[in-house]
Amino acid sequence: MITASFEQSREKGILSMELRGHAGFAELGKDPVCAGASVLAMTAAQCVRSMEQAGRLQKKAHILIRGGRVLVTAKPKEESFDEARLLFWAVETGLRLLSEAYPGYIQVKKEKGRGKKFGVACGDD
Repeated sequence: MITASFEQSREKGILSMELRGHAGFAELGKDPVCAGASVLAMTAAQCVRSMEQAGRLQKKAHILIRGGRVLVTAKPKEESFDEARLLFWAVETGLRLLSEAYPGYIQVKKEKGRGKKFGVACGDD
């Protein structure tokens, strides 16, 4: 099973997401759940890299991509925080949709102390 967790701290200015594991829906290389989760995670990583290159982060992003694990942590500048939050929210939403379509193969967790999802619109609960 893939587990995904998201964390935001406006006070510290940090946004983070982590995906771990393999879905196990099909064999490696042919698993649509893993493929979907991977595309979303890689999109987040590339968008954070682009924000970094454009000078919209306070410090270098932490991006780790290693067999069955993706970790993306960013500290955007105050004026770019909402842009970054929207990026993480979109990825979280995509993973939640994937978990609804393939229950038992992916789980999106709420982090302790986070209090709410990244959502800013669209009736996200």
